[in-house]
Amino acid sequence: RMFPVILNLEKKSVVVFGGGKVAERRVAKLLDAGARVRVVSRDFTPTLRKLRSTNLELVMQELNEKNIGKFIRAADMVLAATSDKDLNDAVERECRKCGKLVNRADRTSDFIIPATLKLGDVLVAISTKGKSPAVAKLIKQRIRKAVASEELLLIELQEYLREKLKRRVKNQAERKKILREVTNRTEILECIRKGDLEKAKKLAVATLHQWRKNAHN
Repeated sequence: RMFPVILNLEKKSVVVFGGGKVAERRVAKLLDAGARVRVVSRDFTPTLRKLRSTNLELVMQELNEKNIGKFIRAADMVLAATSDKDLNDAVERECRKCGKLVNRADRTSDFIIPATLKLGDVLVAISTKGKSPAVAKLIKQRIRKAVASEELLLIELQEYLREKLKRRVKNQAERKKILREVTNRTEILECIRKGDLEKAKKLAVATLHQWRKNAHN
């Protein structure tokens, strides 16, 4: 059984063993998430060699069971992406000793790196537990088509209003009620449907001011 979670890897240290195509894809995602990535391998793909990032370190080294420990102990998270099953086994064993979470590219381990879809502030992770990456890709495409641009704008509007309400209304349940009532107003939703976020914000703020005025009367 797996527990789905979205991690904040900003400035976290991640070591990736292996410098092939799988590692290349993993590293790109990790850097995009703000992680500090160390890739250890005897060789690297041309793409990995060309990557330029202050958060990326390529360590060219022949790996074996004796020298992997120092890299694992220095990391917050470990990815085993070599083509050598025995070496991946050794990485996993060492992670068990050190209490580190490990992902293996060749089979299920502590966590899965799912297919992801990012649309604005919406981040969707899709996993078939490694059983069918092709189906995961199909689901990803369907979700992309299902999420409307107006829903992404509505998220931005709610975030904007939530920050304003936090300063004015201390009760969380009351803030939630006000937020729902304001963003459900027909004229505001119409602005969102037309893609006019700024006008929607102005109408929403005016509605909040009117609500406060009525509350004090």
